[in-house]
Amino acid sequence: MEQKPGQEVEVCHMILDCCAQQRSYEKFYGLLAQRFCQLSRSYVEPFECIFRDTYDTIHRLEVNKMRNVAKVFAHLLFTDAISWGVLGHIKLNEEDTTSSSRIVIKVIFQELAEYMGLPKLNERVKDPTLQEAFAGLFPRDNPVNTRFAINFFTSIGLGGLTDELREHLKSMPKVSAVRPPPPETLSLISSSSSSISSSDDDDKESSSSSSSSSEDGRSKKKRKKNSKAREKNKSVVTHKKERNQSSGSCRKTAKKQMSDSSAESSLSDSDDNKNKEHRRPVDKRQIEEKAGNKERDHWDRKDVRRRELRNDALSSRGDGKESFQERDRRNDGDRDRERNRRREMHGKRA
Repeated sequence: MEQKPGQEVEVCHMILDCCAQQRSYEKFYGLLAQRFCQLSRSYVEPFECIFRDTYDTIHRLEVNKMRNVAKVFAHLLFTDAISWGVLGHIKLNEEDTTSSSRIVIKVIFQELAEYMGLPKLNERVKDPTLQEAFAGLFPRDNPVNTRFAINFFTSIGLGGLTDELREHLKSMPKVSAVRPPPPETLSLISSSSSSISSSDDDDKESSSSSSSSSEDGRSKKKRKKNSKAREKNKSVVTHKKERNQSSGSCRKTAKKQMSDSSAESSLSDSDDNKNKEHRRPVDKRQIEEKAGNKERDHWDRKDVRRRELRNDALSSRGDGKESFQERDRRNDGDRDRERNRRREMHGKRA
């Protein structure tokens, strides 16, 4: 590749950005980064610097990008393309790690266990030349941090890497019980207690005066609250009275309207009764006669229609169409004439 000096960092950034944009990790980018590191030593330092920078700002990336970048660095560590000393930048404890950084550590070590196997990875962790690099990942300075590291690796399924940490935690000295103070300190405590008692008396007097003043202030506040409550009750009572008066007037007007409407309805009922009395009685015979006349008219119309259809049929026969009887008569006459003609022909021959 023809490139200017100083462009190695841009190439490394380009490889990691392209890998991060993929939906899932592609091994092509890990192999590409490995090849660049093996071709020239000038690509190793940029990848190591990028590892430290991305670990410090890993919380800015999405989870998918985070996983892809972590898998690229795991591939570079497995192939020894970059130094394992970059892991010394990681400090595995509750204060110095976040959820994002724990995800990166988890992905890196799970990929290394998949590539190398747990026994070889354990040998690499126990390598005396790399103890400085793994000092932050497997802390032994504080039992709290040691327990945190043990719990972290066991939760991701790599508890076999923490055997030495467990032994170290067991061999650590336990917290000693509280010992009684020496007699010299007891004399100092007694003298300080006498001075404290004298100061307590002064504090009591000052507290009594302050309490009396505070009680006066409280009584004034209570009076103000009571006066405000009374004013509110008065306003509520007056409001209720006004509402009751308005509702009473509305009820009176409604009663008047109801009485007027009832009087009007009674008058209308009386008028209807009078009109019913003046009406003529209905005769049932007339109703039956009307119904019978309607039925007769109906059947008369049907008879008339039948007659019209019959006349139409008879008239249509006279228009060049003969009946069955006429046709039979005509056929009989033709037979008789044919029979006579044959008799005459037979007589002439004889």
